[in-house]
Amino acid sequence: MIQIEENKDYALIQPLLEGVQNFHAELFPGVYKPFSNDDIRTEMQRYLSDPQCRIFVAQLNGDTIGYIMVLIKEIQENAFHYSYRIMHIDQISVSKIHQKTGVGSMLMDKVEELAKELSIARLELDHLHINTKAATFFRSKTYMPYKEKLFKTLN
Repeated sequence: MIQIEENKDYALIQPLLEGVQNFHAELFPGVYKPFSNDDIRTEMQRYLSDPQCRIFVAQLNGDTIGYIMVLIKEIQENAFHYSYRIMHIDQISVSKIHQKTGVGSMLMDKVEELAKELSIARLELDHLHINTKAATFFRSKTYMPYKEKLFKTLN
């Protein structure tokens, strides 16, 4: 049976994080660096020590098969918009052999439960436009486009 629990142990998510980082580096090598365990571990420790960062790990028979990391953010009011709280889904990864088995949905559901517990009504996420698999998954979970970010590279 798949168990999902909150856990901030970097070692549990490291293999999945490595796969995602290298996937991004292959797609956009001028932007994303290949995985470096020492560098990523140092950066992740900053996130993991923040109480506004929450991570849920999916395990099956003691093996990590997925995780989701969210950041709770307080958006301050200014002349353009009201203040509000969001839960930003910063990372989600499911091992290849467990994709399309409901693990990703279970992780997303866990985050939505947490948002409700914390009275956070708005969840946000982003993904690389070229990652159509992610886009299809997120839209199936009723996430809708809000902004479009465009880029141009100058030589």
